[in-house]
Amino acid sequence: MTIGASDAIIGPEQAHLRLQHLYEIGKLFASFENIEQSVDPALTIANKTLPLRSAILTEAEGERSTRVVWRSEGLSAQQLQTVREHVNAAHSYLVGAAPLEARDLSERAGKTAWPRSAETEGALGPRFIIIPLVVPHGPPFGTLALEGARALDKTDLMFVNAIANQLAIALDRDRSWQRDIARREQAEKGRTHAEVKGATAERDLVLVDALLEKSEALAADNARLFREAQQAVRVREQILAIVSHDLRNPLGTILLTAGILSKKVIEEERRRGLPLAVGRIKRAAERMLRLIEDLLDFASIEAGRLAINRHWQDPSGMIDETLASFEAAAQEKRLQLTAEIQPDLPQVCCDRDRILQVLSNLVGNAIKVTEDGGHITLRVAARENEIVFAVSDDGPGFGQEDLAHLFERYWRSDDAQYKGTGLGLAIAGGIVAAHGGRIWAESEIGKGATFRFTVPATVPDGGLPD
Repeated sequence: MTIGASDAIIGPEQAHLRLQHLYEIGKLFASFENIEQSVDPALTIANKTLPLRSAILTEAEGERSTRVVWRSEGLSAQQLQTVREHVNAAHSYLVGAAPLEARDLSERAGKTAWPRSAETEGALGPRFIIIPLVVPHGPPFGTLALEGARALDKTDLMFVNAIANQLAIALDRDRSWQRDIARREQAEKGRTHAEVKGATAERDLVLVDALLEKSEALAADNARLFREAQQAVRVREQILAIVSHDLRNPLGTILLTAGILSKKVIEEERRRGLPLAVGRIKRAAERMLRLIEDLLDFASIEAGRLAINRHWQDPSGMIDETLASFEAAAQEKRLQLTAEIQPDLPQVCCDRDRILQVLSNLVGNAIKVTEDGGHITLRVAARENEIVFAVSDDGPGFGQEDLAHLFERYWRSDDAQYKGTGLGLAIAGGIVAAHGGRIWAESEIGKGATFRFTVPATVPDGGLPD
């Protein structure tokens, strides 16, 4: 239930990011533990592309109702009470239960408090949505209410509805599981009581056995539902991989065509600005292709299937190649891009392309955050049985709180000054880990940052391929 949703359309990068967020939220709900461990982080993920001021989850069971309330920092008690009143008015209608005021309602605060949202835009109505929690062949058993920091458009409503549908399935499965446990405990107590009292009446034993049999059947059904949920996650991963692969072919065609057009532009078309349009098409396609590659790499890392093709490589050669790749980008910002290479470095057993991918991510990030005229230094040195790579910049740096989250998937600092998906450092960490190395960062606010990672210099246990 919402009022006045606009028809705004989000861009491909935002849509891609929301697809990633739904994927992460689906994984959390597929392995549902409890509200704190599953719903809290799911709402935090959703908040990254849909800024929220508050959220209220209400469940009804029998004559009792429970409510969990999340709020952003700075939201006043009066503002939150206004949202509660909206929920109270809509909940009974959607669920078909007695008014919440007349029920045994217990309320608790969500564990996570979101950062203070930007200045609220517009009245509550267009920013508010409440969705019933319902599963096939069952009545509604609760509601999820979200208050945005701005008016919700149709794409926001689709995003929220997808989250609510997955949440309903997870909560229904958990409620069934809890009921099964209670029935089983009751049946076990009945059997124990009958045995202690020496009850031998056939009817009592038959009743207890029937109750146990029913509990076991329900438990088996829940186990089936859990397997189906796990299968759904696997299917979603497969679909994601198929879509990503299928998108690469048309993007490759777009890039190839744009490259041909840029070389064959005639003078009249040049005056009409065709080269600029072709350049924009090419850059957009390259950006989408990078997003797809990141998504596929991250899915492979999570599944433990990242391919690493090790061969003996020269560490200094990889540093030189990275410098050459970013020379033009550094010149655009008048950055000094230099290298410090230890003489007589031993060769390292690694996947050259993957290590270059890590270096490119770190150098690319450094170029984005470093002010015009700044310095970026690449270093490589040998230390015991490993090779240590480093990328240093004199950008703004970051605090200790950010250091703890840098390599988490989809995490981005509130102070980030450039766009991104939050996957780059997570992928870099996965590549380094697949080589048996370590990656970390050192920084202080205002004093730049240094990212280091290691690659073992020894041959892995499996040896090198023939």
